[in-house]
Amino acid sequence: MKTIFTTVFSDGPGGGNPAPVFVEADMMTEQEMQKAAADLGQESVFVRKPVRPDCDLMLQYFVPDHELTICAHDTIGAITALKEEGLIEKEHLRVETKAGPVQVDWEEDEKGVLVMMEQFLPEFNDGVPSAADVAGALRIPVRDLGVSEKMPLENVSTSRYKLMVPVASREVLDSLVPDYEALWNLCDACGASGFYVCAQDPVRKDVFYARQFPCRSGYLEDPATGIAATALGAYVVQHSLMPVVDGWNRVSVYQGHAMGRPSLILADILLESGEITGIRVCGYAQQTEQEAALA
Repeated sequence: MKTIFTTVFSDGPGGGNPAPVFVEADMMTEQEMQKAAADLGQESVFVRKPVRPDCDLMLQYFVPDHELTICAHDTIGAITALKEEGLIEKEHLRVETKAGPVQVDWEEDEKGVLVMMEQFLPEFNDGVPSAADVAGALRIPVRDLGVSEKMPLENVSTSRYKLMVPVASREVLDSLVPDYEALWNLCDACGASGFYVCAQDPVRKDVFYARQFPCRSGYLEDPATGIAATALGAYVVQHSLMPVVDGWNRVSVYQGHAMGRPSLILADILLESGEITGIRVCGYAQQTEQEAALA
């Protein structure tokens, strides 16, 4: 079984999020896929033939502890690997996932293969923990949060809910050492799959810095999270935290820098007559030198 190791969203040496791609995984059971992800200790993606007749391929995603219904960075890694291996030629693909079918497009440019993955339209939920409880889980004083009427604590989903947690500055963001058990318990209580803690750039309002603390995923922090970045992009546009226009609005999200894994995720938000009508996550993947054939 061939596995292609990719890194997605890298913003410099050592950056990005690993995405091992298991090519032609139709013969693997879900138990075997789960074990493969656990053995690697990495979120992994498995390419299979689609069940739906309107889809070109199926992708399944596993973190070390459980299966995910969808994952943006794994999808970008998989499409890039399949393109570079000559296994796909179509530039416009319909991909079957357990969250439903999604549109994935790619194009080549001077940086490589830019993959653009459609996300589901955002859902917003303000049934969230108190600022005091969130600050306690992050082990910071409430004054270090950046919460305001314009920048609320809010659950936002473009496939899975992430709790948007604004903090006062990038310095606060980079210094965080959370109480993970308390953080996970708050996630359970409000239905979030993780905290997405963010700080807006003081000059460029379309630039955010973020850290993702997932809920019980087998690792404590994620260097690059596409679905969280698009949720943040929807949050930014919904609350007009930057100048917005009818058409595509791009939010640049820098993640992973505090953990030495610098990443850049591009979240595109389509606004029409003041309503969000489209979302996509965009990024590049690079194949790493670690490559193996697994029996």
